[in-house]
Amino acid sequence: MLNSMDFFQLRRTAKRYEIPYQGIRRQKLIRDLERKIVARTAKPVEASKPQAAVSARPVLEALQEKLGKRSSTIGINTFSARNSTF
Repeated sequence: MLNSMDFFQLRRTAKRYEIPYQGIRRQKLIRDLERKIVARTAKPVEASKPQAAVSARPVLEALQEKLGKRSSTIGINTFSARNSTF
């Protein structure tokens, strides 16, 4: 996308990302912009927080409270078209 911009659009984008653009050639400006955009959008990895396994089992009580009195029983639909025989 940056390659399709003209130089004036690149300068406006560089100003928005606080990159110096005076006296810099177009290709270097594009390269600097790409680096800045990727660095800004990349999320830092938290190494101090250990990751643990998360259960895939749904919490049905919370879902039932959300639905209220509309439905008295809530279950997981295990119907599969592959299990049926014709």
